[in-house]
Amino acid sequence: MFLRALLLAWAVALVAQAEILPLRVGVGNTPPYSYLEHGKPAGMEVELLREMARLDPGLQFVGLDNFLTARRVVEEMNAGRLDLALGGKTPERGARYHVLEPAIHRVRLRLLSRADEPLRVDSLAALATHGERAAVLVIPGTTAHTLLLKQTGLVLDAAPVDVEQMLQKLVAGRGRFAFGLESAMQISADRVGLSSRLRWQPLDAGELDIHLLVSRHLPADTLQRLNAAWKKLAASPKLKEVVHRYTGEAIVETP
Repeated sequence: MFLRALLLAWAVALVAQAEILPLRVGVGNTPPYSYLEHGKPAGMEVELLREMARLDPGLQFVGLDNFLTARRVVEEMNAGRLDLALGGKTPERGARYHVLEPAIHRVRLRLLSRADEPLRVDSLAALATHGERAAVLVIPGTTAHTLLLKQTGLVLDAAPVDVEQMLQKLVAGRGRFAFGLESAMQISADRVGLSSRLRWQPLDAGELDIHLLVSRHLPADTLQRLNAAWKKLAASPKLKEVVHRYTGEAIVETP
């Protein structure tokens, strides 16, 4: 009897182990979505993935402490070496990845300058007329970068590896403007203590829905489990609670 019970427990353990799905996640130093807090992964994306794993213990998200650049995340997702990443929903990404619905939240694409910037910019076309005198910092591999590449005449500096470095370069005068997600630039400015030295320009390049993007290399049953866990989380108060918790002090608007 004891041996039979032992074998049964062993069989149950094997089945449970077989159901665990290690999913490789592409993250970067992109507050408020992912960053290190006291050496440990933190942020909106990290918290939401952990909540999904709580809802379905078989989902195991790995790589949350292995930060990559935005460009590297795109490359690894396209090659099937990553299974999941967070990003803005665009037609190109909708064709390349599975997009988990609904969106996490909606953000604006904004233009930042130093607080003492005399130029007032209300469109990308107007910005392009200033050429080299108005170099724009942007992170390569992001939706913001893709959008800027469609506007002729802009001078871009796509060297920054993350938002914090981009804002530090802006304040240091190594670029006249910075372009990206309002949420990421706002929180990053707070974290590095630069909010008072920056100013939003009136340019508003529209809104972007932020989603969890899933590689098309994943099996259909894995995608189904991810979808089920995400829909359950999104239908609960937890999603809004997590999103609303990640806010920052306001950067001044240009009048």
